[in-house]
Amino acid sequence: MRRIAFLGSGDLAVDLCERVRLWNQYEVAGLIDGSIEKGTLVNGISVLGNDDDVISLYNEGAFDCIYIAIGYLNFQVREKLYNRFKGVVPLANIISPTSYVHPTARLGEGIQLSDGVYIAQHAVIEDNVLITLQSVVNHGNHIKKHTFFSTGVIPAGNVTIGERCFVGVGVVISDGVTVCDDVWLSPGAIVVADINKPGQYMSAASRLVNVK
Repeated sequence: MRRIAFLGSGDLAVDLCERVRLWNQYEVAGLIDGSIEKGTLVNGISVLGNDDDVISLYNEGAFDCIYIAIGYLNFQVREKLYNRFKGVVPLANIISPTSYVHPTARLGEGIQLSDGVYIAQHAVIEDNVLITLQSVVNHGNHIKKHTFFSTGVIPAGNVTIGERCFVGVGVVISDGVTVCDDVWLSPGAIVVADINKPGQYMSAASRLVNVK
């Protein structure tokens, strides 16, 4: 079984350690985190070193692949680590056995597909993308690098999402829409037209319509 090291030691890293063990996908070699002393145990998992140690640890056989377990609040860090180690150390894919990937879909490296994710025909998911619980990547969708889908995201067909985008819980995107890089779609947003300018977008605030 391949041995994996997680870059990061927060909730995402700890959760993924448990998941890959449960799914019998990887043996967990340890965590990489420069803010914690080497040898420290985080939820029983040893910190192997910091980012500067990754290549030497890999060459020494400490692990076979890495996964960037940095969340959506640190897109720049995720991208920086990806650019540093892409093509130097193998990037692992973590795919739940309850997810579905159509045979014609194309998956990059360093991606995560959580429980109940559905990847439809001819979809493209580039590197370092995280798709969380019960989300859909519909037919012809193109999800670019470093983007994060929260729970229950539903894009229609032929949607393109740019790099470093956050797509919040329950976001719905109409057919054929293109979203540019560096867009933050707040939970519940409904996108019916192209977004061409980076920034945060949200649906109208809730309003009282009836008093019981």
